[in-house]
Amino acid sequence: MKRTVLLAVLAMAVISLPSGRLTAADQKPAGGSDEQVITQLEQDWGVALIKNDQAWIDGVVSPDWMLSDPDGNLMTKAQVDADAKSGDMKFESFKLDSLTVHVDGDTAVAFGLETEKSNYKGTDTSGQYRFTDVFVKRNGKWKAIATQVTKVAKH
Repeated sequence: MKRTVLLAVLAMAVISLPSGRLTAADQKPAGGSDEQVITQLEQDWGVALIKNDQAWIDGVVSPDWMLSDPDGNLMTKAQVDADAKSGDMKFESFKLDSLTVHVDGDTAVAFGLETEKSNYKGTDTSGQYRFTDVFVKRNGKWKAIATQVTKVAKH
């Protein structure tokens, strides 16, 4: 369950397929602001999780990325990647309900709310999650370095 949320937050994106996925090598759409780039990266990240596209994830998520899950566990990228590779964590859908991006120099913070359909080791982990992603610009390219996720309680 804990790792389910971890990967869920990794997704923190949308089910809608973007017209052109951004990679670490190409992050500046013509006339696009840094806020637009981060928004597109968030959308593309969700698509990559659904497709289990580890190559895309590796291009944008820093090797030193850390995830703080809803249970307070801290996980490394290697730990989260292992769950995805083994098939223990699976995403069927993601819907980005809201996203706000703040950029300050070479740092960006994305605050979002997403609804997902997911499964971890045969257990349904679907639900709605709030997340915060931190990106830094390294050598002109945005890299995710931290994610925190919280499951939204049902009212």
